[in-house]
Amino acid sequence: MFLLLSHPLDPNGYAWPGEPVVKIKQCTDVNETIPFCSFVSEVPNHFGTHMDAPRHFLKDGLSINELPIEYFCHTEVALLEIPKGKIEGIRAEDLNPYTNIIAKCSFILIRTGFEQYRDTNQDMYQNYSPFISKCAGIYLTENFPNLKGIGVDFLSIGTASNEIDENDSPIHSHRNLLGFFSGKFVCAIEDMHLSEIPAGSEIVRFFNLPLKIVGLDSSQVSCVIETK
Repeated sequence: MFLLLSHPLDPNGYAWPGEPVVKIKQCTDVNETIPFCSFVSEVPNHFGTHMDAPRHFLKDGLSINELPIEYFCHTEVALLEIPKGKIEGIRAEDLNPYTNIIAKCSFILIRTGFEQYRDTNQDMYQNYSPFISKCAGIYLTENFPNLKGIGVDFLSIGTASNEIDENDSPIHSHRNLLGFFSGKFVCAIEDMHLSEIPAGSEIVRFFNLPLKIVGLDSSQVSCVIETK
């Protein structure tokens, strides 16, 4: 069974607070004088389901177009069930029980259940999401050399809430995962659609294909998973 794990890019959707959303303009439509339909899209690269490459937070980090194909095609993937609620961090102790599983993977999907608020409570989803803590970022980059990326079912690996300790700031969430201090990095796909993956299913393959636009630090990704 194949499942699409990317949310549609919706002009009525939402991004990190204050950041732009996708804009669409129709240029032509099929009629008596014009035989074709066309649109122009303005797509902010950190809107919707997208992958953060190191360049997002590192001046000299690799951009999305510089990453090798191994970051986008995976046969060793696991879904980790780590329930989290409002402004709750995913920490090293949450990941530690899965050490043997993560060690075999090139990509892990972390399902917290927070996706439930995406269509029901915009304020909650946008402003009070869970986050990847500083210690979790260090844990993943230091212990799993084969791990290329993680995917999460909430808006961003850093929460937009100001009700957090300084050590849990979104800057720390991104820098420690993307290699700012050590050079060892794990990419992150934010705002994924993970709710439809059957619990306990075996993941056969996972693809997360970016828009290959020259100059981008990061990109939207079309995520497809095969399960059985």
